[in-house]
Amino acid sequence: MFSIPEIKPEKASIEITTACNHSCVYCPVSKFPQKQKIMSLNLFEYVMKELKSLNYHLRRISFTHYNEPLLDPFLKERIKIAMNYSFFNIVVIFTNLSVMKESLIQDLQFAQRRLVFSVNLPTANKERYFRLHGADHYPIVEENIRKLVRAGFEVKINVQKNVFTRPEDQESVIERFENLASVDIIPSDSRAGLVLKRARSVPKGVLAGCFIKRPINHVHIGIDGEVFLCCQDFFKKYKYGSLKEMRLKKILNSEAVKKYLGFIYGGKGVFPRNFICRSCEFAIYKNA
Repeated sequence: MFSIPEIKPEKASIEITTACNHSCVYCPVSKFPQKQKIMSLNLFEYVMKELKSLNYHLRRISFTHYNEPLLDPFLKERIKIAMNYSFFNIVVIFTNLSVMKESLIQDLQFAQRRLVFSVNLPTANKERYFRLHGADHYPIVEENIRKLVRAGFEVKINVQKNVFTRPEDQESVIERFENLASVDIIPSDSRAGLVLKRARSVPKGVLAGCFIKRPINHVHIGIDGEVFLCCQDFFKKYKYGSLKEMRLKKILNSEAVKKYLGFIYGGKGVFPRNFICRSCEFAIYKNA
């Protein structure tokens, strides 16, 4: 029996900037650099109000979509705005931590209890870091991690595990930082075929869900206020609607939502051949 679930968000991501200063081999930005844009503070505050209006208590919000949030010139102001709301537990800053301004630690002390820095660090080897990230920033990143920890901020280190990295890469990070911060090994995927090409042939059975449940437990909001399907949707192709045109609650109950969730959870077996889930490792298939 297949049934289409409702969206009941636990997390939300807001794309505050499209800028990134790295070109990681396991990220679509390395192949598809994006035009740099910044979300206005007015739109950001409206996004926060709309998320609150859903009446869900979220585990976290983040300022991410394949970007570097520390490049946002309004980051301090955004966090000040966010801290006025209690509908979420924490703000997570997903970052490569290579562009941390000297003033940032002092600027963000007011939010320390509800702020987590999640650092993308695939290796503690300087040469390997340059090969994987396309930037010679490893010494800066390590020093910035240590500065944040000394200042009392919570720091988590995410170590990518994929076809581009080696076991010794992961081991180097654990050895270097396990007594300083939380270190997690994160298997990364092909980003729905953008980083590594995957076959688009029709799998056996019918599409019956998402292993990580992103379409139903996460709200994704783009740089221009567009609400879209999934974190794997790098180009934000599968849009539900725009916050510049309608309220978030209405968007999450729109016909576009019903269509895309019908493809994913409805067990219909009929959807476009180039639909994103056909190239995604997180897609679940079952016999009809």
